[in-house]
Amino acid sequence: MNRKVITKVLPGIIFLVALGVQLATFPPWDALTYDGALYINIARNLATDPTNFTYQGIYVMYRPPLYPYTLSLFYHFIHEPLSQLTVARLVSVVFFALTAVLVYLFARELLKDTFKSVLASAFFVFNPFAFTMGARELVHSEFTFFYTLAVYLFYTGRTRKSSSRIYLAFISAGLAILTRYTGLSLIAVFIAYLWITEYWDWLKRREYIIGFALLLITLSPWLYMGHLYYGGALRPFEIANRTVTADRPVSVSTFVELLLKDIGHVLPALAVLGLIKQRQDEKSWLLISWPLIGFVMIMMVTHKEARFITFLSPAIAILAVEGISLIEDCIKKALELVGRPSVPRKKAITVFLSLLLLLPVGQSAFDLKERWNGTGKYESHVLRYASENYPGEKLLVSPRLYTMAGFYYPGAEVDMILNRKDVVEKISRGYYDVIILREPESYLNVLESGKYELVREFHNKRFKTFVRRQRLKSGY
Repeated sequence: MNRKVITKVLPGIIFLVALGVQLATFPPWDALTYDGALYINIARNLATDPTNFTYQGIYVMYRPPLYPYTLSLFYHFIHEPLSQLTVARLVSVVFFALTAVLVYLFARELLKDTFKSVLASAFFVFNPFAFTMGARELVHSEFTFFYTLAVYLFYTGRTRKSSSRIYLAFISAGLAILTRYTGLSLIAVFIAYLWITEYWDWLKRREYIIGFALLLITLSPWLYMGHLYYGGALRPFEIANRTVTADRPVSVSTFVELLLKDIGHVLPALAVLGLIKQRQDEKSWLLISWPLIGFVMIMMVTHKEARFITFLSPAIAILAVEGISLIEDCIKKALELVGRPSVPRKKAITVFLSLLLLLPVGQSAFDLKERWNGTGKYESHVLRYASENYPGEKLLVSPRLYTMAGFYYPGAEVDMILNRKDVVEKISRGYYDVIILREPESYLNVLESGKYELVREFHNKRFKTFVRRQRLKSGY
């Protein structure tokens, strides 16, 4: 098989390998996340009404819409909860594999080297965050794809002088924003890159003005829904920002510590070396502005989680390859100084370094995925058992079970056990069919009401399931 044929089939091979890696390490059924359950619950409602972006009758448009809408396409035909969970994860797997191909194509455009492009794709596939989020019921894989596609189309549109690619870049940027509001950082990436390369002359070019108009048009249906159902066109973004700000603050130093714990030290070190290697040219300005602006935007958020930088995995992968190139250059110069300029050959150094450095990166990826496979495990076992043995239409649960209860009890009314007058009153008259509490939650008046009986305790009595006495007497 000649080189041209290999080059043509490589994207397909990369797609299948990335797909196979994720399917081979697919998360277990009981690794359900709080956010993932919420996305699935929203998607179920969207499958029946495309404007019903709610959970428990409350509009939750502070959550970005594209991922739930994507899932809703399949939920017209798939209704069993665990099957819906599998579909949600398969959607992420497909976007993960597509991004692996996109990283290869992008690296070829930037580095002009097939081997290094394949290596960049490998660094993406085994980036601990990309690898772990690649098969989760979360937005990260879809968001990473559209974010990377926007940057790729923007860069190639400029270098190939293709207006159509620039237009598609802005549309893809709009889709990225609708997948995760962090996508708004793309506007800063585009403007910073244009300012560095063209100063203010870019404002005179029609394709960029049209591009920003297309971005606004892409967002307009969601902005209109925000105006219609959420009290203002920009209200979803405002509430999202307020929600994140109100969550537990995480300092920059703590965030970096968590980041290194999850991703390891090798990949960030290679990416930093890759940044050092950059020159003052168009390619380099892109590789500098893309990850740095994205990272700074995450740093500005009050509540930060390490997984938030998953969308930068493609940039980190390409920079890691650049880091290896810098190490190669240093080794080559050292060999020249000792009088051995051609032994070993540069390609041999590349292959050896690549395999050597991929090993710890891959190990970190498998370790992080294994840790995430324990997420929601106990909650899933409790709720699955309860849903199969104690069906109900009205549930009261601990706050951490709120979205997951809706997942296992489709269509049920779910309340959180909060110290509110209406909740206390409902308990006193036996309003709820099933109550599931996770220690250490307040029982309020569950026991004192005399309306409920403890039917099952789970995991060293940390979880308690109560059922309304009247339903037990009726043979339930």
